[in-house]
Amino acid sequence: MATSWLKPLHVNKGKTIAQTITDRTDYAENPDKTHKGELVTGYECAPRTADTGFLLSKQQYADITGRNQGKHDILA
Repeated sequence: MATSWLKPLHVNKGKTIAQTITDRTDYAENPDKTHKGELVTGYECAPRTADTGFLLSKQQYADITGRNQGKHDILA
């Protein structure tokens, strides 16, 4: 039986939402861990612009729904 663990990503203290998301995507694209980027792919997005696209989608969702959880907001 497979088990997975989902960990919510919150804004890092002292950082903006954009900085937090960029830090996480940069970490995931670390060339030392991805065979110099060979293992980095994207689905309907380019890995280099994934953080920007994520922020845009998050803002569009907030505009449409009016939902904003403030400091308890989960980014991903």
